[in-house]
Amino acid sequence: MLPMTNKKFRQNYDQKYGVGVDIGGTKIFICIADMRGNVVFKQKVKTTSDYDQIYRYIYESVKAAGLTLDQVASIGFGVPGITNSLSGMIIDAPAFKWKNVPFKKKMQQYFDCSISVNNDVNCAAQGERWIGSAKKIEDFVFIAIGTGVGSAIFSNGAMVQGDQFMAGEIGYLLGDGDLPQAHTNLFGEFGIFEQKTSGTALSRHGYDPKVLFQSYKMDEPDAVRIVNQFVTDLAIAISNIVSLLNPRKVIIGGGVAASMSVILEVLRLKVSQFTPIPVSIELSTLDEESGAIGALAFAFEQTGLLEAAAIPELYENKLESR
Repeated sequence: MLPMTNKKFRQNYDQKYGVGVDIGGTKIFICIADMRGNVVFKQKVKTTSDYDQIYRYIYESVKAAGLTLDQVASIGFGVPGITNSLSGMIIDAPAFKWKNVPFKKKMQQYFDCSISVNNDVNCAAQGERWIGSAKKIEDFVFIAIGTGVGSAIFSNGAMVQGDQFMAGEIGYLLGDGDLPQAHTNLFGEFGIFEQKTSGTALSRHGYDPKVLFQSYKMDEPDAVRIVNQFVTDLAIAISNIVSLLNPRKVIIGGGVAASMSVILEVLRLKVSQFTPIPVSIELSTLDEESGAIGALAFAFEQTGLLEAAAIPELYENKLESR
Protein backbone atom coordinates (compact mmCIF):
# COMPACT_ATOMS: atom_id res chain seq x y z
CA MET A 1 0.00 0.00 0.00
CA LEU A 2 1.35 3.42 -0.94
CA PRO A 3 1.86 5.87 1.94
CA MET A 4 0.29 8.68 -0.15
CA THR A 5 -1.98 9.11 -3.15
CA ASN A 6 -0.52 8.69 -6.65
CA LYS A 7 -0.89 12.44 -7.22
CA LYS A 8 0.97 13.30 -4.05
CA PHE A 9 3.57 10.66 -4.75
CA ARG A 10 4.22 12.08 -8.21
CA GLN A 11 4.60 15.55 -6.75
CA ASN A 12 7.16 14.22 -4.28
CA TYR A 13 8.80 12.18 -7.05
CA ASP A 14 9.19 15.26 -9.24
CA GLN A 15 10.61 17.36 -6.42
CA LYS A 16 13.43 15.01 -5.42
CA TYR A 17 16.92 15.34 -6.86
CA GLY A 18 20.24 13.59 -6.67
CA VAL A 19 23.73 15.03 -6.68
CA GLY A 20 26.59 13.24 -8.37
CA VAL A 21 30.15 14.24 -7.55
CA ASP A 22 32.99 12.90 -9.69
CA ILE A 23 36.23 13.63 -7.83
CA GLY A 24 39.11 13.62 -10.29
CA GLY A 25 42.80 14.32 -10.08
CA THR A 26 42.51 17.80 -11.60
CA LYS A 27 38.81 18.66 -11.38
CA ILE A 28 35.58 17.80 -9.63
CA PHE A 29 32.51 17.47 -11.83
CA ILE A 30 29.19 18.06 -10.07
CA CYS A 31 25.87 17.10 -11.64
CA ILE A 32 22.35 17.55 -10.25
CA ALA A 33 19.44 15.71 -11.84
CA ASP A 34 15.90 14.70 -11.04
CA MET A 35 14.77 11.10 -10.80
CA ARG A 36 13.95 10.99 -14.50
CA GLY A 37 17.56 11.73 -15.43
CA ASN A 38 16.93 15.33 -16.41
CA VAL A 39 20.09 17.28 -15.60
CA VAL A 40 19.23 20.63 -14.02
CA PHE A 41 22.74 21.78 -13.12
CA LYS A 42 26.34 20.86 -13.80
CA GLN A 43 29.72 22.46 -13.25
CA LYS A 44 33.43 21.74 -13.04
CA VAL A 45 35.52 23.05 -10.18
CA LYS A 46 39.13 22.71 -9.10
CA THR A 47 39.76 19.43 -7.33
CA THR A 48 40.42 19.18 -3.62
CA SER A 49 40.74 16.55 -0.89
CA ASP A 50 39.46 18.93 1.76
CA TYR A 51 36.09 17.74 3.07
CA ASP A 52 34.91 21.22 4.03
CA GLN A 53 35.59 22.48 0.52
CA ILE A 54 33.83 19.50 -1.07
CA TYR A 55 30.79 20.30 1.08
CA ARG A 56 30.91 23.96 0.02
CA TYR A 57 31.11 22.98 -3.65
CA ILE A 58 27.99 20.83 -3.28
CA TYR A 59 26.07 23.36 -1.21
CA GLU A 60 26.83 26.15 -3.68
CA SER A 61 25.85 23.93 -6.62
CA VAL A 62 22.51 23.04 -5.05
CA LYS A 63 21.86 26.71 -4.35
CA ALA A 64 22.86 27.71 -7.90
CA ALA A 65 20.39 25.13 -9.23
CA GLY A 66 17.62 26.93 -7.37
CA LEU A 67 17.16 24.05 -4.94
CA THR A 68 17.53 23.45 -1.23
CA LEU A 69 19.32 20.58 0.50
CA ASP A 70 15.90 19.33 1.66
CA GLN A 71 15.12 18.51 -1.97
CA VAL A 72 18.22 16.31 -2.30
CA ALA A 73 17.33 12.65 -1.80
CA SER A 74 20.86 11.33 -2.10
CA ILE A 75 24.43 12.27 -2.95
CA GLY A 76 26.83 9.96 -4.74
CA PHE A 77 30.61 10.27 -4.98
CA GLY A 78 32.89 8.74 -7.59
CA VAL A 79 36.49 8.41 -6.43
CA PRO A 80 39.59 7.43 -8.48
CA GLY A 81 40.69 4.49 -6.39
CA ILE A 82 39.71 1.19 -4.80
CA THR A 83 36.51 1.75 -2.87
CA ASN A 84 34.34 -0.47 -0.67
CA SER A 85 30.96 0.57 -2.00
CA LEU A 86 29.12 -1.22 0.80
CA SER A 87 30.80 0.54 3.72
CA GLY A 88 31.78 3.73 1.90
CA MET A 89 35.42 3.19 2.82
CA ILE A 90 38.10 4.36 0.38
CA ILE A 91 40.67 1.57 0.47
CA ASP A 92 43.28 3.30 -1.64
CA ALA A 93 43.14 6.49 -3.73
CA PRO A 94 46.78 7.44 -4.43
CA ALA A 95 45.92 10.74 -6.11
CA PHE A 96 44.70 12.11 -2.78
CA LYS A 97 46.75 9.94 -0.44
CA TRP A 98 43.51 8.47 0.89
CA LYS A 99 44.10 5.04 2.39
CA ASN A 100 41.46 3.28 4.48
CA VAL A 101 39.50 6.54 4.76
CA PRO A 102 35.86 6.32 6.00
CA PHE A 103 34.78 8.76 3.29
CA LYS A 104 31.04 8.12 3.60
CA LYS A 105 31.13 8.69 7.35
CA LYS A 106 33.09 11.92 6.94
CA MET A 107 30.72 13.36 4.33
CA GLN A 108 27.63 12.19 6.23
CA GLN A 109 28.49 14.78 8.89
CA TYR A 110 27.58 17.54 6.42
CA PHE A 111 24.36 16.20 4.91
CA ASP A 112 21.04 14.90 6.17
CA CYS A 113 20.48 12.53 3.26
CA SER A 114 21.82 9.24 1.93
CA ILE A 115 25.51 9.24 0.97
CA SER A 116 27.08 6.70 -1.41
CA VAL A 117 30.61 6.25 -2.72
CA ASN A 118 32.10 4.04 -5.43
CA ASN A 119 35.04 3.81 -7.80
CA ASP A 120 34.83 6.48 -10.50
CA VAL A 121 34.86 4.04 -13.42
CA ASN A 122 32.10 1.96 -11.82
CA CYS A 123 30.14 5.18 -11.51
CA ALA A 124 30.73 6.06 -15.16
CA ALA A 125 29.37 2.65 -16.17
CA GLN A 126 26.34 3.22 -13.98
CA GLY A 127 25.76 6.52 -15.75
CA GLU A 128 25.96 4.85 -19.17
CA ARG A 129 23.40 2.27 -18.06
CA TRP A 130 21.03 4.89 -16.71
CA ILE A 131 20.85 7.39 -19.57
CA GLY A 132 23.83 6.67 -21.84
CA SER A 133 25.04 4.13 -24.40
CA ALA A 134 24.14 1.12 -22.23
CA LYS A 135 20.58 2.12 -21.38
CA LYS A 136 18.47 -0.98 -20.68
CA ILE A 137 21.41 -3.30 -21.45
CA GLU A 138 22.10 -6.10 -18.96
CA ASP A 139 25.60 -7.12 -20.06
CA PHE A 140 28.27 -4.61 -20.98
CA VAL A 141 31.79 -3.48 -20.13
CA PHE A 142 32.81 0.15 -19.80
CA ILE A 143 36.48 0.98 -20.45
CA ALA A 144 37.81 4.35 -19.34
CA ILE A 145 40.95 5.59 -21.07
CA GLY A 146 42.29 8.79 -19.60
CA THR A 147 45.27 9.52 -17.37
CA GLY A 148 45.09 5.81 -16.57
CA VAL A 149 42.97 2.89 -17.77
CA GLY A 150 40.22 1.07 -15.92
CA SER A 151 37.00 -0.78 -16.59
CA ALA A 152 33.67 -1.63 -15.03
CA ILE A 153 31.56 -4.72 -15.64
CA PHE A 154 27.80 -5.24 -15.71
CA SER A 155 26.68 -8.86 -15.94
CA ASN A 156 23.04 -9.97 -15.90
CA GLY A 157 22.08 -6.44 -14.91
CA ALA A 158 24.34 -6.26 -11.86
CA MET A 159 27.65 -4.52 -11.35
CA VAL A 160 30.52 -6.96 -10.80
CA GLN A 161 32.84 -5.56 -8.14
CA GLY A 162 34.83 -8.61 -7.07
CA ASP A 163 35.82 -10.12 -3.74
CA GLN A 164 37.89 -7.07 -2.74
CA PHE A 165 36.12 -4.50 -4.95
CA MET A 166 38.90 -4.72 -7.54
CA ALA A 167 37.08 -6.24 -10.52
CA GLY A 168 37.83 -4.45 -13.76
CA GLU A 169 41.40 -3.39 -12.97
CA ILE A 170 42.46 -4.03 -16.57
CA GLY A 171 45.46 -1.73 -16.22
CA TYR A 172 47.26 -4.81 -14.89
CA LEU A 173 46.55 -7.01 -17.93
CA LEU A 174 49.55 -8.77 -19.47
CA GLY A 175 50.59 -10.03 -22.86
CA ASP A 176 53.32 -12.56 -23.54
CA GLY A 177 55.83 -9.83 -24.37
CA ASP A 178 55.14 -8.11 -21.04
CA LEU A 179 56.45 -10.92 -18.83
CA PRO A 180 59.94 -9.42 -18.26
CA GLN A 181 58.26 -6.35 -16.70
CA ALA A 182 55.42 -8.20 -14.96
CA HIS A 183 56.90 -7.49 -11.52
CA THR A 184 56.09 -3.79 -12.03
CA ASN A 185 52.33 -4.46 -11.67
CA LEU A 186 52.02 -2.84 -8.25
CA PHE A 187 49.32 -0.94 -6.37
CA GLY A 188 49.77 2.79 -6.64
CA GLU A 189 51.69 2.44 -9.93
CA PHE A 190 50.58 2.37 -13.55
CA GLY A 191 49.96 -1.22 -14.63
CA ILE A 192 51.60 -2.81 -17.68
CA PHE A 193 48.54 -2.35 -19.91
CA GLU A 194 48.12 1.25 -18.71
CA GLN A 195 51.71 1.94 -19.66
CA LYS A 196 50.79 1.14 -23.28
CA THR A 197 47.28 2.51 -23.73
CA SER A 198 46.59 5.39 -21.33
CA GLY A 199 46.62 9.05 -22.26
CA THR A 200 49.75 9.38 -20.15
CA ALA A 201 51.44 6.61 -22.14
CA LEU A 202 50.48 8.16 -25.49
CA SER A 203 51.81 11.54 -24.35
CA ARG A 204 55.23 10.00 -23.73
CA HIS A 205 55.63 9.74 -27.51
CA GLY A 206 55.78 13.52 -27.64
CA TYR A 207 52.20 14.07 -28.77
CA ASP A 208 49.09 15.25 -27.00
CA PRO A 209 46.64 12.35 -27.59
CA LYS A 210 44.20 14.61 -29.42
CA VAL A 211 46.96 15.80 -31.77
CA LEU A 212 48.20 12.23 -32.15
CA PHE A 213 44.87 10.98 -33.50
CA GLN A 214 44.54 14.00 -35.77
CA SER A 215 48.00 13.29 -37.16
CA TYR A 216 47.01 9.64 -37.63
CA LYS A 217 44.05 10.79 -39.69
CA MET A 218 46.47 12.80 -41.84
CA ASP A 219 48.59 9.65 -42.39
CA GLU A 220 51.68 11.03 -40.70
CA PRO A 221 53.99 7.98 -40.46
CA ASP A 222 55.08 8.36 -36.84
CA ALA A 223 51.51 8.89 -35.65
CA VAL A 224 50.27 5.95 -37.74
CA ARG A 225 52.86 3.65 -36.18
CA ILE A 226 52.03 4.71 -32.61
CA VAL A 227 48.25 4.58 -33.07
CA ASN A 228 48.34 1.23 -34.87
CA GLN A 229 50.16 -0.29 -31.89
CA PHE A 230 47.68 1.35 -29.52
CA VAL A 231 44.76 -0.12 -31.48
CA THR A 232 46.34 -3.59 -31.49
CA ASP A 233 47.00 -3.55 -27.74
CA LEU A 234 43.48 -2.32 -27.01
CA ALA A 235 41.89 -4.81 -29.42
CA ILE A 236 43.68 -7.73 -27.77
CA ALA A 237 42.42 -6.64 -24.35
CA ILE A 238 38.86 -6.11 -25.57
CA SER A 239 38.88 -9.46 -27.35
CA ASN A 240 39.93 -11.26 -24.18
CA ILE A 241 37.28 -9.41 -22.19
CA VAL A 242 34.63 -10.35 -24.76
CA SER A 243 35.72 -14.00 -24.80
CA LEU A 244 35.54 -14.13 -21.01
CA LEU A 245 32.35 -12.18 -20.31
CA ASN A 246 30.32 -12.15 -23.56
CA PRO A 247 29.03 -8.59 -23.10
CA ARG A 248 26.53 -7.15 -25.55
CA LYS A 249 28.51 -3.92 -25.71
CA VAL A 250 31.93 -2.54 -24.90
CA ILE A 251 31.72 1.20 -24.30
CA ILE A 252 34.86 3.31 -24.30
CA GLY A 253 34.95 6.56 -22.36
CA GLY A 254 37.45 8.84 -20.67
CA GLY A 255 39.46 11.77 -21.97
CA VAL A 256 41.20 9.85 -24.76
CA ALA A 257 37.93 8.40 -26.07
CA ALA A 258 36.85 11.85 -27.27
CA SER A 259 39.52 11.59 -30.00
CA MET A 260 39.05 7.92 -30.89
CA SER A 261 36.31 8.13 -33.50
CA VAL A 262 38.96 8.01 -36.26
CA ILE A 263 40.11 4.53 -35.19
CA LEU A 264 36.79 3.03 -34.11
CA GLU A 265 36.17 1.02 -37.29
CA VAL A 266 39.72 -0.34 -37.29
CA LEU A 267 39.33 -1.32 -33.65
CA ARG A 268 36.05 -3.11 -34.38
CA LEU A 269 37.65 -4.98 -37.28
CA LYS A 270 40.60 -6.16 -35.21
CA VAL A 271 38.37 -7.35 -32.37
CA SER A 272 36.23 -9.30 -34.85
CA GLN A 273 39.44 -10.94 -36.11
CA PHE A 274 40.66 -11.79 -32.59
CA THR A 275 37.48 -13.36 -31.18
CA PRO A 276 34.52 -15.10 -32.89
CA ILE A 277 32.12 -13.81 -30.22
CA PRO A 278 30.13 -10.84 -31.55
CA VAL A 279 30.11 -7.55 -29.64
CA SER A 280 29.16 -3.94 -30.29
CA ILE A 281 31.95 -1.43 -29.60
CA GLU A 282 30.91 2.18 -29.08
CA LEU A 283 32.20 5.42 -27.64
CA SER A 284 30.52 6.96 -24.62
CA THR A 285 27.65 9.34 -25.31
CA LEU A 286 27.98 11.04 -21.92
CA ASP A 287 31.65 12.03 -22.28
CA GLU A 288 33.04 13.67 -19.14
CA GLU A 289 29.63 13.76 -17.47
CA SER A 290 29.33 9.98 -17.15
CA GLY A 291 31.15 9.75 -13.81
CA ALA A 292 29.04 12.37 -12.04
CA ILE A 293 25.78 11.15 -13.58
CA GLY A 294 26.71 7.59 -12.64
CA ALA A 295 27.58 8.55 -9.08
CA LEU A 296 24.14 10.09 -8.88
CA ALA A 297 22.51 6.96 -10.34
CA PHE A 298 24.45 4.75 -7.94
CA ALA A 299 23.22 6.91 -5.06
CA PHE A 300 19.64 6.48 -6.24
CA GLU A 301 20.20 2.73 -6.44
CA GLN A 302 21.51 2.58 -2.88
CA THR A 303 18.40 4.37 -1.61
CA GLY A 304 16.08 2.04 -3.52
CA LEU A 305 15.05 4.73 -6.01
CA LEU A 306 16.87 3.58 -9.13
CA GLU A 307 13.87 1.70 -10.53
CA ALA A 308 11.98 4.98 -10.62
CA ALA A 309 15.04 6.85 -11.87
CA ALA A 310 16.10 4.38 -14.56
CA ILE A 311 12.72 3.35 -15.97
CA PRO A 312 10.24 6.07 -14.97
CA GLU A 313 7.59 5.00 -17.50
CA LEU A 314 7.51 1.48 -16.02
CA TYR A 315 7.42 2.89 -12.51
CA GLU A 316 4.51 5.20 -13.37
CA ASN A 317 2.62 2.29 -14.93
CA LYS A 318 2.99 0.45 -11.64
CA LEU A 319 1.56 3.45 -9.85
CA GLU A 320 -1.39 3.59 -12.24
CA SER A 321 -2.19 -0.07 -11.56
CA ARG A 322 -2.42 0.44 -7.79
